[in-house]
Amino acid sequence: MENKTENFSTAALANEAKETFDTLGQLLSTIDENIWDKSPSEKSWSVGQVMEHILKANTGFGNFVTDNVVETDRPIDEKVAFLKSVFLDFSLKMQSPDFICPVETKHDKQKQLNELTALKNEIVLLINNLDLSKTCMNFELPTFGYLTRLEWVNFALFHTQRHTEQIRNILLSVKN
Repeated sequence: MENKTENFSTAALANEAKETFDTLGQLLSTIDENIWDKSPSEKSWSVGQVMEHILKANTGFGNFVTDNVVETDRPIDEKVAFLKSVFLDFSLKMQSPDFICPVETKHDKQKQLNELTALKNEIVLLINNLDLSKTCMNFELPTFGYLTRLEWVNFALFHTQRHTEQIRNILLSVKN
């Protein structure tokens, strides 16, 4: 069975990754440190907490997509559209697993910005250097199952794009 797809371009994906992380980085750089840890409401996250969540969700991404991989017996992008439809549907309220939930603490803006840049560089490097057709067997994403490297990269991008929108909404609330 052919497991490649005609709709996939490494260069386009690398550019989307750069754009996704650069957009978030540019937004974050405009935020005053005094509101970095300010929550819009009691049950909402601050910008610092959203960043902690994004970084926790992607910690060890390189190892995650290189360890315990197998050949894929389906189209390598089969779940990309579904991932996109779920993560970029801003009307959906989602619950994060405990292990990637942020804590209430003071977050270091510059440290988080540096970690975001490192994450972007790592993902772009992986896009350009790995066979994205392999399936990663270390973790089965609830609802979605096991994902290919290509799908995990897209997950990271859609997840980051979702939280970029969340940060924009937080800023509207805390600046008022």
